[in-house]
Amino acid sequence: MTPTPEQQDLAAAIGRVLQADAEIEAAWLGGSLGRGAGDAFSDVDVIALVADGAAAAVGRRYAADVSAIAEAVLVMPLYRARIVSVVTSDWRRFDLSFIEAADLARYAAGSVSVLFNKGVRSPPTQPRTTYQATPATVLPLVKEFLRVAGLASVAFGRQEWILALSGLQILRGLTLDLMLEENGVGPAERGGALRRNPFLSEEQRRALEQLAPVAANRESLLAANLEIAAVFLPRARRLAARIGAEWPTAFEDATRRHLQARLGLLLP
Repeated sequence: MTPTPEQQDLAAAIGRVLQADAEIEAAWLGGSLGRGAGDAFSDVDVIALVADGAAAAVGRRYAADVSAIAEAVLVMPLYRARIVSVVTSDWRRFDLSFIEAADLARYAAGSVSVLFNKGVRSPPTQPRTTYQATPATVLPLVKEFLRVAGLASVAFGRQEWILALSGLQILRGLTLDLMLEENGVGPAERGGALRRNPFLSEEQRRALEQLAPVAANRESLLAANLEIAAVFLPRARRLAARIGAEWPTAFEDATRRHLQARLGLLLP
């Protein structure tokens, strides 16, 4: 999608300011807009190349004052100011990522758009590879799901219903991550955390969207934990079999016994 006029204006303003900065060699539009996959709700992500050892210092300078780009109401320096995240007074959002030469390899020429380049260094042209789920990416999701599910006994035992809601949300998030693994959508392709619909199948979206609303009480939370387990466990088992991952049977069995003994909960 072509960036909106507002996004184009903001990217142009960032480009003008960075290009006039003697410490910045080049800048690229990154993120979903840089890949041509953004929409009207995408923020503007800009990657700026600086001299080796200077990324944090340049980042701190912009964290202290971005007024040349826009009037900011929120400026958050992240990772020692190597990323500066900004919200403007009209609630446009942009991130400035300050990188050094060694960081260029983390980007691909086909996933960014040049704003300017005073030198010759650029992200490498990399062949497009297809992401595939592996035991190393899937099994941690399975084990964490079982661990968090097992910890429900603590929240239920203490009647910490707010914390039990938080645990349920973790289980739902792990289910979403599992679905992305099912579809071969790698972390680098997922973009920001506010956009997932394009990466899910209709069946997957329906499974998540039809999850029942949850109240902060024992009965509602018990039903919700069973419901999300019925979504996660069968598809996790199928995916593990497909990729040749060794299912953590002992951990699953122990978790099932634990939940049945403590909560009377029979996982599907």
